[in-house]
This record gives sequence, structure tokens and C-alpha cells, in this order.
Amino acid sequence: MLSKEEFFKTGEIVNLAEAAVHEELQALIDRAEIEFCQCDKCLFDIACVVLNTIPSLYSSSIADRTYPSAEFKADYEKLKKLAAVEIPQAIERIRDRLHH
Repeated sequence: MLSKEEFFKTGEIVNLAEAAVHEELQALIDRAEIEFCQCDKCLFDIACVVLNTIPSLYSSSIADRTYPSAEFKADYEKLKKLAAVEIPQAIERIRDRLHH
């Protein structure tokens, strides 16, 4: 078996919650609805807060990610909606304790 580092470095195991958070955070930035620091550190902190709040959605198959089932698509859309709700809350939380 591969070592832990090799096992997870292959890129076969993907947490699609990360993609959902990134998409929704980018959409919020594009809409310019909320003013907040958009430096990398703050964006990373916001993403971490949201990812610790929403459920994960792991996939180990490029085929499932390329040709997702209706159920998988629905699960991903739910994650995006959850991320959209959680991101403004995370922004407020990070605003209160900036790390820079």
C-alpha cells in the first residue's frame, strides 16, 4: 500500500465541498455584495471556516466527477447552497479576528 502522503497525493480522492466553497466564494466576490478583505490569508480562513461547517462530499472516481449521477449532482448543489449561506457568516467571523 502507498504511504499516507503518497495515497492522498495521487489526487484520486477529492472533497468536492472544496470546489463548492470556491465557486460560491468567487460568485460572492464577483457580485461585490459584501465588503471584506480579499487577501489570500483571509480567503483561506473563510474557506476553512466554511469547510469545517458544511458536510464533505468525497469522490474517488474521475468518472463520477465527469459524469455524475442525478443524486451526486443534487448532493453537490445542496453543498453549494449551504456554502452560500455559510460564507457571509464566515466573513463576519474572520472580520472579527484577522490574522494579518
